[in-house]
Amino acid sequence: MTAIVDSDNILLNISSDEVNDFISEYTLEGKWDSVIRLYNKFPEQAHTAIISDSAGTPLHVAIDLDEEDVVNELVNAILTHNNFEALEMVNERGDTPLHFAASRGFARICNCIIGSENERIYLLSCKNKNGETPFFQAAVNWRKQAFAYLAHISKGMVNLQELVRNDGDSILHTAIRGEYFDLAVIIVHQYDYLSTHLNKEGSTPLKVLAARPSAFKSASNLSWYKRILYHCILVEPLDHEKAMRSNLRKMEAGSDSNKMKLPDNYTTLYEFVSIFGKTLLKKKDEDPEDPSNKSKKKKEEDPSNKSEKYPVGFLPKNYETFLEFVKSAYVHTLGLSGVELKDVKIAKKKHTWSSQLLKVLMKRPYAAFTGAGGQPPDTEIDPNIINVFDHHFKQGETNRFDEQEQKPKENEIQKTISTPNKTKTETKLENEKEEVDKKETPFLVAAKNGIVELVNEFLDKIPSAIHDTNSRKENVLHVAVKSRQPVIVETLRMRMIKHSKPELWNNLILAMDKEENTILHLAAKALGDGKPWQIAGSALQMMWDIKWFQYIKSLVPQHFYFRSNNKGKTSSEIFKTTHENLIQESSSWLKDTSESCSVVSGLVAGVSFATASQVPGGTTDEGSPVLEGKPAFDAFAISSLIGLCFSVTGLIMFLSILTSRKQAKDFRRDLPLKLLLGLSSLFVSIASMFISFCTGHFFLLSHNFKSILFPIYAATCLPVTFYAVAQFPLYFDLITSILTKVPTATDKGDNL
Repeated sequence: MTAIVDSDNILLNISSDEVNDFISEYTLEGKWDSVIRLYNKFPEQAHTAIISDSAGTPLHVAIDLDEEDVVNELVNAILTHNNFEALEMVNERGDTPLHFAASRGFARICNCIIGSENERIYLLSCKNKNGETPFFQAAVNWRKQAFAYLAHISKGMVNLQELVRNDGDSILHTAIRGEYFDLAVIIVHQYDYLSTHLNKEGSTPLKVLAARPSAFKSASNLSWYKRILYHCILVEPLDHEKAMRSNLRKMEAGSDSNKMKLPDNYTTLYEFVSIFGKTLLKKKDEDPEDPSNKSKKKKEEDPSNKSEKYPVGFLPKNYETFLEFVKSAYVHTLGLSGVELKDVKIAKKKHTWSSQLLKVLMKRPYAAFTGAGGQPPDTEIDPNIINVFDHHFKQGETNRFDEQEQKPKENEIQKTISTPNKTKTETKLENEKEEVDKKETPFLVAAKNGIVELVNEFLDKIPSAIHDTNSRKENVLHVAVKSRQPVIVETLRMRMIKHSKPELWNNLILAMDKEENTILHLAAKALGDGKPWQIAGSALQMMWDIKWFQYIKSLVPQHFYFRSNNKGKTSSEIFKTTHENLIQESSSWLKDTSESCSVVSGLVAGVSFATASQVPGGTTDEGSPVLEGKPAFDAFAISSLIGLCFSVTGLIMFLSILTSRKQAKDFRRDLPLKLLLGLSSLFVSIASMFISFCTGHFFLLSHNFKSILFPIYAATCLPVTFYAVAQFPLYFDLITSILTKVPTATDKGDNL
């Protein structure tokens, strides 16, 4: 491609079509100086030029690449030639340049497009094909600085239409669905009418919150050491006004690079203290984004104040930072890695902010629960909420975006360079989105997900929720039993007993669903593939299914055992039919486990027998051991006998499992108990075998070498120790499943 250029390297004598070709080439090659010259020389063609079928305008591309200086030049060129249409150009998704800037969190670029005096604020009301405004996209992607800026300039001017997209989801719905609970707290304070808004599926924000089990501690499963760490971490409730002001200051400063950051992956206390100390001494207690610190800086630069630059008692001025230092130092002495600390801290923040959000939503419990007072997307807008964006249009202008919807442009962009507007989290949520039961209330959703905090809150604020049923006529007890949530069943039972309402509890138990299933029928059904119990192994899954069935059986009247549903099936028949596949899987798992363990038990039994038949040091003429009475010899004799007995016992237990009939009732106690005894015997026999070997070998070396024997013996035992440690999780799961009367809830929350 060639063209005539003048002394300023500005292209001359080219047609409109050639402008598009040249600007496409220069944009894709990153020659922004040439693009800017074309913008100024050929405004009519260049401002609305399309890069290619897979790209937007040069302004879209510059924003996508975060070329802030280039964007400023391009916008200035557009404003100079009064070509406002270029700011309203859309891509395949209907995104304007402002959509791009907001969705990527470029707050300063948003300011450049809208103007320092908000003269082009009407662009904030433009919607893409999903009905999302730039403000909506800043929220759905949780771009904090862009959201704070757009919320600030549109304060008192935004209406419900700008906060809701085509599917009826408001920014509060999307914030909760994406688990941005700090954003949700800010939204519910600034736009409180969204707390009662219904989307097209009939879901309120409270119902969406009830579908996020990982947002609450009761539905999240932490390991024991992370539970300790969880209580060591302090998370303060979110101050929504302070958070917004902080984000605005960062936006005005242009970068948050001056903010003191602690490393995410530090592993040692020494490294943490070193980095923290250097950073603290450098930054002291000043906020570089706070204008009030300028006078402090000048004061510190004064030679007369050198002695006060770092006073001895400066840490109390940084109380929050110092407190964070002490807490972090404490948890690092436990030997925990930075990744684990970060995960637990994120979970703690999520739980704290979701509880804070719940309290705000439940200030109007009935309206938030039912959506009463909310504005559905297809109803008339509340007249008290007025859209005043039109007041900012220039005289004689109309909203060109609306004209685009009525009459499409000839050069409408078909593709965009990239579409990060839809994040991975959002895409995943859309793919996992299930069909919503419109009759299912937030109370039933919370019970289904095992969120005790929400269930208790609803029963306290809305007692009538206990009578809620879904489209299948399932009450809260049906839903909890069907979803394997024993903690919800126990919570409901204890509340009824505590409040002296046995009749209400009996009514919940006696109720039947649409197919005349009782709670015993629902407990008899096998779990789906995506809802396993919190235990490993098919045999233990089967055992816990039996325990769950027996537990529900203890709650219902005796005649429920023989009661049939509308298909003529009793609960026992349903249990046998739906658990056939699980019984086969459990039998296969038990067979493989028993065969592998029986081989090890056989080897240990052979070694223990050979060891027990030999006497270290020989015997006297009378047949008594020569080393009799020595502690090491006594340990050898006892350990060899114990090893032989327990290895044979373990072998017998594993063989009895292999020859078992493996019927459903055998998985309740018989088979797990045999497996537990077999594993216990195997562990004891392995330990005894090594003790007998080490004590017998102790007499074979002279006294000079005995000082180094113990480390050698320890190294010899390591391989078998690793095997035993690998089997401990199964061992403890067996003990838990045998001793626990009620299984643990299904694993629906975050398992950190």
